[in-house]
Amino acid sequence: MKKLTAVFLSAFLMTMPVKAEQAGIDFTKKLADDIIVNVLSANISDEEKLKVFHDRFKEDLDIQTIGKRVTGTYWKKATPKEQEEFLAAFLDFTTKSWADKFNLYTGQKINFTGIQAAKSGQFFVSSAVEGNPPAEVLWRIKKSGDSYKITDIVIEGVSMVTSYRNEYVAFLYKNGGKLSSLTEELKRKSASFSFTKK
Repeated sequence: MKKLTAVFLSAFLMTMPVKAEQAGIDFTKKLADDIIVNVLSANISDEEKLKVFHDRFKEDLDIQTIGKRVTGTYWKKATPKEQEEFLAAFLDFTTKSWADKFNLYTGQKINFTGIQAAKSGQFFVSSAVEGNPPAEVLWRIKKSGDSYKITDIVIEGVSMVTSYRNEYVAFLYKNGGKLSSLTEELKRKSASFSFTKK
């Protein structure tokens, strides 16, 4: 899997300005540090953890771009209201899903190892969670004004966006292509969410 990831990245490899490279790493490292310090290492309730995750994901994820990508051609078939309602449900579900993944963190150090260019002016910040073997995490980010936004997270070669897209497009195909049906399904899953016990 790691070899496939390396081949994928090398296809888009190019030299990046040092300032942009460091700024991208700093953005991603700050996000990871904030989550570890203010959520995972903090003595707070599960409800408080979810609130912090929701606020950070709402601020730092490009949820509209991701929402369009995970619904494929069905996005354009939906009304603006249906799109808006889907994005709200998707953000809530994504927050809980990834909060659960991060909550399994048990104190391992995250090392940020570099940055490489991707398509559409975006780039990958590479990192590794210490372990035996280390877990490779790639953060796909793009410049957004004076800051950055995350457009995908890839763990051990598995893309969040690709995984959701495969699942959601299949669901939409089986349910008449109605985005509102997917929205209700995400709401149902969110309502029954609970953290995985460590």
